[in-house]
Amino acid sequence: MPHRYGCRQPAILIVDDDAIERFLHRQALEPAGFAIVEAKDGATALTAFVEAKPDLVLLDVVMPEMDGFEVCRAIRAMPDGGDVPILMATGLDDTDSIDKAYRLGATDFIGKPINRKVLLQRVRYVLRAADAFTNLRVSERRLAEAQRIAGFGHFHWIATSAEIECSAEVLRIFGIKSNTDLPSVRSLLRRVPTGDRREIIRAVRNAMAGARIDLDHRVIRPDGEVRTVSLRGEGAIAQGAPPRIHGAYQDITERKRVESELKIARDAAQGANAAKTAFLAAMSHELRTPLNAVIGFSELIAGEQFGPIQEPKYIEFSRDICSAGQRMFDVVVDVLTVAQLEAGRYKLALGKFDLCEAAKSTLAKFRQSKAAVGRMFTFETTDDELLVYADRQALDQMISKLLSNAVKFSETETSVGIQLARESHRGARLSVIDSGIGMTAEEAELAVQPFRQVDGRIARKYGGTGLGLSIVSKLIERHQGRLSIVSTPRQGTRASLIFPAVPEDQSRCREIVSSYSTEPVRR
Repeated sequence: MPHRYGCRQPAILIVDDDAIERFLHRQALEPAGFAIVEAKDGATALTAFVEAKPDLVLLDVVMPEMDGFEVCRAIRAMPDGGDVPILMATGLDDTDSIDKAYRLGATDFIGKPINRKVLLQRVRYVLRAADAFTNLRVSERRLAEAQRIAGFGHFHWIATSAEIECSAEVLRIFGIKSNTDLPSVRSLLRRVPTGDRREIIRAVRNAMAGARIDLDHRVIRPDGEVRTVSLRGEGAIAQGAPPRIHGAYQDITERKRVESELKIARDAAQGANAAKTAFLAAMSHELRTPLNAVIGFSELIAGEQFGPIQEPKYIEFSRDICSAGQRMFDVVVDVLTVAQLEAGRYKLALGKFDLCEAAKSTLAKFRQSKAAVGRMFTFETTDDELLVYADRQALDQMISKLLSNAVKFSETETSVGIQLARESHRGARLSVIDSGIGMTAEEAELAVQPFRQVDGRIARKYGGTGLGLSIVSKLIERHQGRLSIVSTPRQGTRASLIFPAVPEDQSRCREIVSSYSTEPVRR
């Protein structure tokens, strides 16, 4: 299917009341081959949209007089504005604005302040996805048209006869001119390629024995055109009468072609998603190096490693920098982990060890964190030793994230507990229990999706990227286990890691290690 841009540059309409922001966006996009149109306010944007007919609109939310939401609504109401992708710029933590933008027809959003490299990749991704969906819509329209005009032709054949009774539509499908004489069975079979002909003969013989005919085959018309047809029929056997076969033909060439195009479009969309995952992984790697420097140097300054600092405020500021850098580093690590898990490239170093000892160790480290200050923790186990076959670092990450969630969504005066028990079939269960805000079953299902928060207001109050439970779910699945969440609103949550039994023989362990290392998890 041809690309919708043809030979021209894709046009981007940048709508922002800040001239500096428009300039920076232009600098990021124009060198990459995009034609840029600018608008400083909503009214100008609507005029520019009509005149320039852009392929994508980059739209700021906060503008005087006419904000981005009104502009988005107005564009969608225009005759040519229904399918143009609109990328809205808003704060990542402003979930109400993001939700409102989607309801008004925005295609996607990008968080402010905007990273210029991320902007270029996001624009490319949105355009690629929009192109794929456009192709899908075209294919769907063609499929609907083919279904509307599809003609069915019926036939009736007495097995002892050389001729076959059939409708004019069957003759048209086979490219046989209609006349007063009945066509012969042989004349129809001559239009069918040899391999398909054998399938038809076999199906007819089976129909005479009581089976149904249900197959697709090709037809070659006199002008050489090859069509694909659907043959459906059944035999009728009456005592004292020769076998009869009756059924119908339908030309399904268009449907087959559309299915092929849909597959191509689906593969393109999957390719775009793979590109997004690769981009997240690459950006995460790129961000870790400067963050290491920010955290390291701020720690040196706070510790006055190269001499005393006269102004105490500077030491306080450097500690703030270190704390913010560490939070950013944790986000980068989470994004990288998700990208690796989705791409099937997260490697596990599996080994056999005691889950009780590992959980105690992780809890002891968590107690030293800022999040655990002033909190009370309990630890219970039904067995002195519970062996699991797992990755020690991944286990520590899973338990830490469950503890972090429990602490985040419960009051300081309440306790958070870890319970360990033997699971059926010699498996093991580790549960983290809190008495916090809780969730409904539907919210719990939503919470394990990447980058999703149960509620925008909760996300704003408690913070976070919405990756914690998603990472835990994917990691435990890589261990052939599962994450179980039992929660009641305003009563608390029990999040459990359920591990399978430890393999008894080493050969089975090696087999599991191989499957963990090479196969991505299918969700």
